[in-house]
Amino acid sequence: MTLDRRTFIASGGVAAIGAASLAMPGMAGAQNATAPAGNAFSLKFAPHLGLNSTTDGMFRHHGGDDPVGQVAFMAEVGFRAIEDNFMKIRDVDTQRRIGREIERQGLEMGVVVNTMVYDRPTFVLDDEAERQRLMQEVHDTAEVARRVGSTYVTTLSGTAHPSIPRDIQTRNMIENLKWAGDVAAQEGLILAVEPINAKGWPGTFVTNVPHGFMIVDAVDMDSVSLIYDFYHQQIDGGDLLDTLDTVESRMGYVQVADNPGRVEPGVGEINYGSIFAALKRKGFAGHIGLEFANSIEGKKGELAVIETLRRLDPVGVEASR
Repeated sequence: MTLDRRTFIASGGVAAIGAASLAMPGMAGAQNATAPAGNAFSLKFAPHLGLNSTTDGMFRHHGGDDPVGQVAFMAEVGFRAIEDNFMKIRDVDTQRRIGREIERQGLEMGVVVNTMVYDRPTFVLDDEAERQRLMQEVHDTAEVARRVGSTYVTTLSGTAHPSIPRDIQTRNMIENLKWAGDVAAQEGLILAVEPINAKGWPGTFVTNVPHGFMIVDAVDMDSVSLIYDFYHQQIDGGDLLDTLDTVESRMGYVQVADNPGRVEPGVGEINYGSIFAALKRKGFAGHIGLEFANSIEGKKGELAVIETLRRLDPVGVEASR
């Protein structure tokens, strides 16, 4: 007999799988300044934080090694949101300090990463133990997300299985996302499914946005949405604006980087002026994660990123196409 997933979750049947937390060393403080009035970007660009001095945040040279100082600087120059791929491996005290600073500055928190296992088959398996692990992972992520005020959590497909037919793997992922999506709804989260390109991540199962859209659309739950990362889609499929038209009904979150090099918009081959204008016309009010490395090092490079985003920010674009 197959147990209904909602009944199972409501009865507390998710197995506890203790997740080990990684403690990070304390970080030095930096400047705390409030953004000048009227200086906010029109789109909710969300820069990323750094983990330490060797894993640069986008504005570490201005904000300092402490992510709280980076949050303050981002607010000062007009950003309205941030995101952080490293939040789940930060110590709890740092998570709380970041959350308090986000609230103090009146910012919004974009994605934190939900999926800590992505280099082996996970969602593509029809396996009860793996399904319970995926569900417990959402519970664990929710504790972190509450500390920083995050709703969308990045969820990766894992790799493809070498001997299971691809269509069956797609079916399995849809079913597993329904179970995990029920947990997400219970926790007040939205699983943001992110397709990532196979060139940089060989073996990944969901590598392009249309496939991700098809899966999320089949799941058909408010707690499961799609990340449209224009960098990954440019590499694995292109056709960026037509794809946007196709998938926008399930798109909850956007991420950007230019190609080649995964650097800031305006440096590579992607026409981000047109993309940002299209998002503005469509009335997209979600976060736009800036998931790239600055092409120029140091403070000069950080200021260049701000200048480029000012130039590309589609202020005044009408909301009709």
